[in-house]
Amino acid sequence: LFGKKVRARYRAADLTVPRMSLSQRTQHIVLAVSFILLAVTGFALKFPDSWIGKVMGSSEMFRSWSHRIAGVVLLVAGVYHIIYLLTKPEGRQLVKDFLPVTKDLKDVADSAKYLTGLSPTKAKIGRFGYAEKMEYWAVVWGTVIMGVTGLVIWFKMDVTKFLPRWAVDVCTTIHYYEAILACLAIVVWHFYHVIFDPDVYPLNFACWNGKVTKHWQEEEHPLEQAAQAECAASPATVAPAPGKTQGKGQG
Repeated sequence: LFGKKVRARYRAADLTVPRMSLSQRTQHIVLAVSFILLAVTGFALKFPDSWIGKVMGSSEMFRSWSHRIAGVVLLVAGVYHIIYLLTKPEGRQLVKDFLPVTKDLKDVADSAKYLTGLSPTKAKIGRFGYAEKMEYWAVVWGTVIMGVTGLVIWFKMDVTKFLPRWAVDVCTTIHYYEAILACLAIVVWHFYHVIFDPDVYPLNFACWNGKVTKHWQEEEHPLEQAAQAECAASPATVAPAPGKTQGKGQG
């Protein structure tokens, strides 16, 4: 039923505004798949007698190596993302647009007033808003934390040649609670913005074909829409690629 809704909405949607490039969508898919595999295999390892552990089978080696392979994929994707940010023009523009600016503080205040009924207008958001910026940098920080602690746990025999045993125990604890925090952030926060929000339900299709509707962009990222319109109106200016300006779910 959900699949039918997605297909019906996709066919009916007027997806004309570029939001994510092919490279960004590919990186997003790799991140999403590796994250889901890490979550499933990680909790199966932590709770082998749970239903999720039983679904993964009785082989601890299979669960362990599935988790490690997914972790390696995530780390490789992270390294590629850094290279992409440093070497590609759209990558450099992406990280620039994700950097916090003073206007974000005003947007937080304006959004609070709008959501509490104290103001009739939404905050005027560019390519990425404060919520998306927080989510992006949380993913960066979480990937670093999970990567470092995961490698310590994986190579604990080598690590304990240089560090005390309690360092591995601390990393294990951090790894576990960071995993819970990451899963909650994805399910409660990200899924709402890209799936359950009535404005995009049943899915923000930017993650699939890289485009959103003009109405959605005008509602959620009016400053980006205005900047793109200004570029299009100027014959001496080349219109920006998916997002060369500063926005609710990238997709």
